[in-house]
Amino acid sequence: MNTNALKKTKIQWFGHSAFRIITPNGQSILIDPWLDNPVAPKGIKEAISADVILLTHGHFDHIGNTVEIAWHSEAKVISNFEISLYLKNKGLKEENLIGMNKSGTIELSGIAYTMVNAEHSSAITDGEKVIDGGSPAGFVIKFIDGSGPTIYHSGDTGVFGDMKLISELYSPEVALLCIGGHFTMGPLEAAKAVELLQPRKVIPMHYGTFPVLKGTPEELKNLIPGELHVAVLPMNPGDLVEL
Repeated sequence: MNTNALKKTKIQWFGHSAFRIITPNGQSILIDPWLDNPVAPKGIKEAISADVILLTHGHFDHIGNTVEIAWHSEAKVISNFEISLYLKNKGLKEENLIGMNKSGTIELSGIAYTMVNAEHSSAITDGEKVIDGGSPAGFVIKFIDGSGPTIYHSGDTGVFGDMKLISELYSPEVALLCIGGHFTMGPLEAAKAVELLQPRKVIPMHYGTFPVLKGTPEELKNLIPGELHVAVLPMNPGDLVEL
């Protein structure tokens, strides 16, 4: 009997696109950990450690606090190849950096991380320099033993037709989707993404951090066709949900 199957996967949102996934066996996975964003819980940056950090692209609001968290916790950092080179130059240990590219899969401690497409940009700003941040991506997170749901983090993206391929290949049950608009999908495009992906649950992200990110979970709910029977789970920064 797999005792992990009796435990729940937990997801915590820290505002913007920053999430922590706590696995049934206690692993901590951070995604795009910008933990001093304007709506993040106070002091959370100092309280967080990680086993794995996933970076979808190179923008400051996604790389965020990766260097300091990875340095103190010895986390494995999974990103595109170009970001891994940047992080090496910032002093992170090469053995803790895993550079990859789209359609690649990395398996660590019973979890498969697959990098998938996103439609966005990825430049890294370092002082006054602008550095090549490679290609933006999303991630599919799959528990190899089936002890938790398959989770898709879209990264920053517009809607694109090949989200249907993500559905067909990986069958994500939970989708973390940007809805703010301006830089990413708004509610209209995110609703179409839901149609293409066919998840059971959607957690909205990348909204409300700044005034320009105007999309709301309520708008998304109203735009998703009822026959899809998808649960939209709005969260407040710091909230933790069990899946």
